[in-house]
Amino acid sequence: MTALIILEGVVILLLLVLVAGLLKSHAEILRELHRLGGRPEGEIGPRGVRVTGLGQAPLTEITGSDPSGNERTVSLTHGRGETLIAFLSTGCAACQVFWQTLSEKPEMPTPSTRPVIITKGSEAESPGQVRKLAPAGVPLVMSSDAWDAFKVPLTPFFMLVGGEGQVLGEGSAMSWDQLLGLLERSRADAEEPVAAISPDDPTLYENPIQR
Repeated sequence: MTALIILEGVVILLLLVLVAGLLKSHAEILRELHRLGGRPEGEIGPRGVRVTGLGQAPLTEITGSDPSGNERTVSLTHGRGETLIAFLSTGCAACQVFWQTLSEKPEMPTPSTRPVIITKGSEAESPGQVRKLAPAGVPLVMSSDAWDAFKVPLTPFFMLVGGEGQVLGEGSAMSWDQLLGLLERSRADAEEPVAAISPDDPTLYENPIQR
């Protein structure tokens, strides 16, 4: 009986040492990612939402051209409300409903939200087709660089950005109502308080055996 108790104690001790080692390794990984400012590449999750660990948008302004070839820049940090970025293509069948809906001044996530359409540049899109579909009164920028910066995974794709450049929600949808619901859920998830541990939290380096 005594031998069994000693054996159980040794096993528990070994498990605690193993856990301590794993926590320390994880902390080092977090610290290195934090130092590099990196985060895992986005991937598509449930409901078309891309898992990115919402943070700041990769660009503070989007620069490109309009369908007539004139230079066009849209700021994402204007501070006067949100920006709903719609990454659309003229050859995407699923995008057609959004080209049409945006021309009808649809309901936005908030009254102060402004829509902005981003297509790829003229090397990948026909300016004539873009001009034909472009909704009146909606800012439009043709910029392949913006698509690369935002790592657009598919079309149509949308990103809701706050007035200070923070990403509030993103994802893909097949209808406007579905898009509004997606962004509402994404915003709620982003605002949900989470108990997080920073890479420098001292508890990550404590020996659990000594607690």
